[in-house]
Amino acid sequence: MGIMKVLFITIGIILLVGMSYFLVAFQKPGIYPPKRVLKERAKKLGGAGACFLFLGILFAILAK
Repeated sequence: MGIMKVLFITIGIILLVGMSYFLVAFQKPGIYPPKRVLKERAKKLGGAGACFLFLGILFAILAK
């Protein structure tokens, strides 16, 4: 169970870092891919990251 907690929290953090990368790229002028695509990617990574992080914290709390 300990490996699963660490795995979920790590995946969540990696996805949130990816979201922040796309948000920074979204704010730069003259970039490719279009801003709409970057915004969609940031939303998906942020949602998935939040879910994984929530599950990891939930496992950490309940697995005591």
